[in-house]
Amino acid sequence: MLPQKAIEEFKELYFKRFKAQLSDAEATRRANNLFALYKITYMGEPSVDNFKIKPTKNYGLQPNDN
Repeated sequence: MLPQKAIEEFKELYFKRFKAQLSDAEATRRANNLFALYKITYMGEPSVDNFKIKPTKNYGLQPNDN
């Protein structure tokens, strides 16, 4: 989550570019999505090895081949 100061700056930049006001909630969502895209683009995707895989039960479900 980005700090409030970053969200306010994002709102200002968004308004300058698109001439539209964003609510705090919408600006937070868009700014965090943009930051996540930046992290993946410049830092790479997280490795599957970084996640702790928890075993789950599939309850005998079969794929639907329709």
